[in-house]
Amino acid sequence: MKDFSTYRFEDFITDASFVNYAKGLEPEDITIWKEWLAKNPGNHKTAEEAKNFIIHLFPRKRLLPGKFIDNEWNRLDNKLDLSNRRVSAAARFGVKIKLWHYAAAIVFLISVLGALFSKSIFNQYELITDTEIIVPKGQIRNILLPDETLVILNSDTKLSYNSNLGKKNREVYLEGEAYFDVTYNSSKPFIVHTCENEIRVLGTAFNVKAYPDGNIHQISLERGKIMISDQNQESYTLNPNQTYLLIRDINSSKTFMTENVEEYSSWTKGKIILRNRCFSDIAMDLERSYKVKFDIQNKQILCCRFTGEFSRDDDIKKILEIISLTSHFSFKIAGDTIIIN
Repeated sequence: MKDFSTYRFEDFITDASFVNYAKGLEPEDITIWKEWLAKNPGNHKTAEEAKNFIIHLFPRKRLLPGKFIDNEWNRLDNKLDLSNRRVSAAARFGVKIKLWHYAAAIVFLISVLGALFSKSIFNQYELITDTEIIVPKGQIRNILLPDETLVILNSDTKLSYNSNLGKKNREVYLEGEAYFDVTYNSSKPFIVHTCENEIRVLGTAFNVKAYPDGNIHQISLERGKIMISDQNQESYTLNPNQTYLLIRDINSSKTFMTENVEEYSSWTKGKIILRNRCFSDIAMDLERSYKVKFDIQNKQILCCRFTGEFSRDDDIKKILEIISLTSHFSFKIAGDTIIIN
């Protein structure tokens, strides 16, 4: 039986087999998880929280005919019809939901909608910001803001703010991933705007991953306290060692305790830590870190999960060779393109 002992909350809710178990589908998956949980009581609490979260997301009264769902996803896969995206959003709640099985189609859809959505949000501040820091793929930059807040920007990230920062306000706008170590100022809270959230702090250290084309947005708090608001006017308070997780395509979010919360900001120290990450997410991160493009012809690999720890100094060929040992895929590097077979 596969070892799920390192699974965290976000791993359970994005595992297709566990989702089937939580929803009472696929007898084989139900049997696997019941047996595993019986033998691993230490993971039971986290698994139960994840199960309840999934049940809340997919109530039975919202089930749709399987034929309708298949037709909708085939239509989205063949021709993106933005004018009907509400119908496709509803289809994602069906019993035969394709969210977990057709990762390639979903990533494509999310990237398109995310790009359109982020434009509508960020156009609101483009005229009022006069400083824009863009970190290209393959690089990391350390920035000291005018109020002496330290910001470390990950690859493919943009940070914007206006000339009043530290004087009249302390507001910044983020597209991508950044680690903030905020200077305390009780009279001027520090505010981070992303395409989905507003993060308000006084003095604290936290990591934000909010790429406009990413499905999962995460905010992890190392020290202090922050308040998070979202597009639905919901608010969350984060205490140290807690993480806020937003799954954008189903518009659902949750906060939970996190062991080793520093792992989320390990990229600032040149590390690449994978904890039960699906290959579709890994590929996106590697594209940003190594300035490459993946051509994934073996679609079955997209939902496979991997655990490992690497350095950003490691050659991407070495990383892929190690990952491929636990699965059945081969790869070829042609310039800046990596073909996965």
